[in-house]
Amino acid sequence: MIFGFLFWLFLVGIIVASLQDLKRREVDNWLNLFLLVAGFVFIFYRAIFEKDVSLVFQAGFALVIMFGFMNLFYYGRVFAGGDAKLLVAMTVFFVGANFNLTLINIGVFLLFLMFSGSIYGLIYSVVLYIKDFEKVNKEIKKGFSNLWIKYVILFGVVVFVFGFFYSLFFLFGVFILLSPLLYVFAKGLETVSMVRVVSGKELREGDWLVDDIRVGKKVIKADWDGLSLKDIELLKSSRKIKIKDGLPFVPAFLIAFLGYVFLRGWFLGMFGV
Repeated sequence: MIFGFLFWLFLVGIIVASLQDLKRREVDNWLNLFLLVAGFVFIFYRAIFEKDVSLVFQAGFALVIMFGFMNLFYYGRVFAGGDAKLLVAMTVFFVGANFNLTLINIGVFLLFLMFSGSIYGLIYSVVLYIKDFEKVNKEIKKGFSNLWIKYVILFGVVVFVFGFFYSLFFLFGVFILLSPLLYVFAKGLETVSMVRVVSGKELREGDWLVDDIRVGKKVIKADWDGLSLKDIELLKSSRKIKIKDGLPFVPAFLIAFLGYVFLRGWFLGMFGV
């Protein structure tokens, strides 16, 4: 059953979503909606043919849980809108025989997703760094010239030294030292490799501005929600607008999906589930 309709539906759907994300940094709403509706239609028909109405309740329960995680990840600035919607669109794939198994399925997938996202993000960042090695290094040097960065590093060194006497200070010192280093690296990489200049006509809904832009009396904010259609209408005559490209995260969904399908049994077996 695992390689039945739902497997191929979501495998093909996530591949298409990955290609969209890599090419345009967005996933079409119609694709997420299609996956969600097609999955629930399948569940309804299965419930009818198997005369098992509990499947519908399991799907509804899973939808509520996934909707909660969608909002948690979106407003927690973990996922962009398209990624969060794709998470909900996959709901029915995790429907189990009971509420407990459904929760376990969702939990296992999210663990795979976080792990694959971390590895994928690291590899993607390294590739970008190698591609723009000299330019990124220049930005990193500029980052270290900031006074507050130097103070944080100095404070981290002091705490780290105290760690030789108190182990708790050692771990805390490592955390303080790594934080500004990772921040400067990420900021340099973002400035060089993830910022591009486009015209107002090239803008798309959801694009992230680098800086606030004033258009007449209105200020269009560079916030997490991205540009709305009304914002784009105001900016369409602009020649140069800096926008920020996010990490195309959907390929991590594909890795997690395949990991869930092929490694779920082994993973649960490790914990005697």
